[in-house]
Amino acid sequence: MNNFYELVDFSECSFIEERMKFYTYYDFCDNCNYIRKLFDSLSFNGKIFYKYYVYANTHMKTCFKNAIWDWLNGYDDGKYKLLELKKIYKAE
Repeated sequence: MNNFYELVDFSECSFIEERMKFYTYYDFCDNCNYIRKLFDSLSFNGKIFYKYYVYANTHMKTCFKNAIWDWLNGYDDGKYKLLELKKIYKAE
């Protein structure tokens, strides 16, 4: 059986669009609405590629990455979780 990620075509996603990049959790929170709008316009493969980008960030713990991913996919109710975690975030 093939691994799911082996079936994903990343050819259209050779890089992350500049406007979707972030360095720290603060950066993401400050631009989360705009990033989410751009994220919503990505193809399925583009979203999988962006997930790699989010989780490859070395400047934050997994709980912050999970909050970003939940926000992008509409799994949470509004920005409450993002903003609450922003209060305790410290760049690593």
